[in-house]
Amino acid sequence: MKKQFIKILSLCVLGAATIFVSCDKDEDDEKPEVKTEKRVYILNEGSWGANNSTLDVYYPDGENTYQSKIFASANGQGLGDTGQDLLTYGNRIYVSVWGSNYLAKLDQKGKIVEKYEFSAEEGQPRQLAAKDGFIYVSTYGSKVIKFDTAAIVAPKGSVEVGPHPEEICISGNTLYAAIAGDYTVAYDSTLAVVDLATFSLKDKIVVGLDPTNVVALGDNLYVIHYDTATWAQEILEVNTTAKNSTVFDGGVKMATDGESLYYVKSYTDYSDYPNTKTVTSFAKKDSNASPLDLTATPELSSATVYLFVIDPENGDFYVGTTDYVTNGVIYRFDKDGKFITKFETSGISPNSAAFLK
Repeated sequence: MKKQFIKILSLCVLGAATIFVSCDKDEDDEKPEVKTEKRVYILNEGSWGANNSTLDVYYPDGENTYQSKIFASANGQGLGDTGQDLLTYGNRIYVSVWGSNYLAKLDQKGKIVEKYEFSAEEGQPRQLAAKDGFIYVSTYGSKVIKFDTAAIVAPKGSVEVGPHPEEICISGNTLYAAIAGDYTVAYDSTLAVVDLATFSLKDKIVVGLDPTNVVALGDNLYVIHYDTATWAQEILEVNTTAKNSTVFDGGVKMATDGESLYYVKSYTDYSDYPNTKTVTSFAKKDSNASPLDLTATPELSSATVYLFVIDPENGDFYVGTTDYVTNGVIYRFDKDGKFITKFETSGISPNSAAFLK
């Protein structure tokens, strides 16, 4: 979790999971696993410093079965402290664990295939992205580090992008990193632009102060940033050619189906603390209608949303909630926003989901 002791009071929502399903150079040493039923892997962040992150898997087809703590079952040990991000690529699952300071490549059962531990100079791992057989990891060492999926035991390069890079995304042959800045020194307000062909920093785009999340859609980027005076969050639409941005709404989480941008609006009133009140709604850019029908789930209107992703195959929405104390809850809606089901996860604060079939 980013800037934990400050932003947990703001019930901030971090780290949108970036989901990739693509062809992997690592086809399991010429013996790829046989993929059967569709799976949704869910990473539960846990509590900072409590060493209680967990990994679950949900089977959305058939009987909607759910398996808890698959990493612990497969490896005989817990995932570690503060699971940060998760993605699937090829037949593998990749997870970054910020507090325990490592990147792991897992098989479909959650068993470690390979693991890389980051040095103090490299910094703790944050968010993940993937393209053309490589995994990219932002780190609090001011870097984006590149790994070959064939063997993640050693990096294939790194590039300095700025202090405390958060979410990263890839559009075409360019990687963008939200540079939040080291809050103990100064907040940043830029997107780092990395050319993947040369794996070098080629530009910086000034956006809003303390950017944390970035999503690519069409010719534009969408960035969530904080107003550090009020801790309110805004979504910016960024034109990468003109290098300018405009605010179109407040928002704490974003997701895209490749055609439209969906986002979560949320506000928590602390004026009568500890009796707080949260108001949450869901929106679609350029639409006045809510994309989700909350008739069957009115509790979402006052929930703190920690996970918001869209299944790239069928457009289903997955919404994860947290109270930072008890196990999270995942709500599933179809592409038309109709409620399908909900279920409890095995840990606190589900923050990422990744799809595999």
